[in-house]
Amino acid sequence: MDINEAGLFMRINIAAQRARQIMQGAVPRIQSRSRKPAAIAIQEVDDGLVEAFLPAELPDPPEESLLDDTEDEDEF
Repeated sequence: MDINEAGLFMRINIAAQRARQIMQGAVPRIQSRSRKPAAIAIQEVDDGLVEAFLPAELPDPPEESLLDDTEDEDEF
């Protein structure tokens, strides 16, 4: 999804998610004078450094490997 073509509401949500990542320890992708995660995230979104995907665009998750039947059996 091209963030620059997304509406304001979508861009704000994307920036909010990125700000949460920064608050949880993610390394900012830009050098900023601001120390506020929200300001850094908005700058990253504006600079096109953040990727966003709509649910329909996400790839299918890999299938989990099937466990052997012997591993699931309880031993008495």
